[in-house]
Amino acid sequence: MIAPMRARFATVPAAILALALAAGCGTAPARRAPPPPPSPLAKALIRTARGWLPEEDPKRVPPLDCSDFVGRVFRAHGVTLPRTSYEMSRRGTLVPSSRDLRMGDLLFFSGSKGGKRVGHVAIYDNNGIFIHQANPGEGVRLESLYSDYWRAHYLKARRVID
Repeated sequence: MIAPMRARFATVPAAILALALAAGCGTAPARRAPPPPPSPLAKALIRTARGWLPEEDPKRVPPLDCSDFVGRVFRAHGVTLPRTSYEMSRRGTLVPSSRDLRMGDLLFFSGSKGGKRVGHVAIYDNNGIFIHQANPGEGVRLESLYSDYWRAHYLKARRVID
């Protein structure tokens, strides 16, 4: 007789605990709104930037540097940017977080020695991928914003197109 009673009451604390936990689950955390779809201009910029990849046109002469590459891509679509990455970093609207990045945003990084001074610019593609001219003569390439090197050197992003 005692064993069946013990089994019946052993589940009571578990049931009370389950009810107490369920009571606190009335509201779910707010989700971030999905980003707006990329504009036609942003898609066109990325197509132009990808056209500079060595596998697309191996005979194409690479740009002089990162800001030359970004300037050429944007100029091809009627958007004029300053010549240097530092000057570019002062244009457009500041993107508050890397979570808010959109296709065509400009990414700014410190130079190879680190610090807070802008030394490199790239174009954000999508899903943490950006396109840039890494070093003179090496050509344009795709990289992950989440790699250790680029994450450590990331400074900010600016939106110069809508």
